[in-house]
Amino acid sequence: MQIANVAKKLEAVGLTEKQAKVYVAALFLGPAAVQRIAEQAEVNRATTYVILAELADMGLVSESTEGKKTVYVAEPPEAIDRYLNAMEKAIDDRKAQLKGVMTELKEASRIEVEDAPVVRFFKGPEAAEATIQYLRRKSKKHAVVYSVTDMNEVLRLFPDILEKGPARRMKKAIESRVIYSGDVEVKDDPSSGRKTKKMQTPAIADINIYEDRMAIVTYDSQDTTGVIIESKAVVSAFRQLFELAWESKNL
Repeated sequence: MQIANVAKKLEAVGLTEKQAKVYVAALFLGPAAVQRIAEQAEVNRATTYVILAELADMGLVSESTEGKKTVYVAEPPEAIDRYLNAMEKAIDDRKAQLKGVMTELKEASRIEVEDAPVVRFFKGPEAAEATIQYLRRKSKKHAVVYSVTDMNEVLRLFPDILEKGPARRMKKAIESRVIYSGDVEVKDDPSSGRKTKKMQTPAIADINIYEDRMAIVTYDSQDTTGVIIESKAVVSAFRQLFELAWESKNL
């Protein structure tokens, strides 16, 4: 029997390399002293003592005496199944205990500030898409989204946004107020609930403000950063700034 090969397969069920080697060696030898098990397993003697103690705690080996010698005996392979069942039950018990304290843990995470901001980051070429997709999933029906955007940059990242964007919003009856810069003209569209105003200075990032969350996306295609902020207080402050800008005649 190739102990190393059989032991390698045992690692897949959760035993460490040395635990597997020592167990298989003990199983192969029958009642044996530490020295013989160590030699068969190719693990040094001192380490074998430690591993045998671990296996004993797991119920995979037992200790007995032959004359004046202490020998170790591997339990039958079914003992491994019993050990895994015991582990599974222990995990289930821990999960049950976790459910009991989950509510308290959630409350503790907000104990300092009732509306503690949650900030999510997306990085890299896919950051813009990931950020927009997240907001679409979380947006509520009949909301109004406020946006500041550079259409040149947005069309570079999403060439079909002017065609597909309104259709996506209309699925949830979401209206939009857009302050934009760029070479294209984006007109008001009553059918999709879109109102627009053009500013002369190029927008340096894309900002989308919803009811209780907002997103900021930079335009660098290779190092794009998307930041989502979930906080009623923070979002309300940005919405107020947007409304002031919207009413301004000097865009």
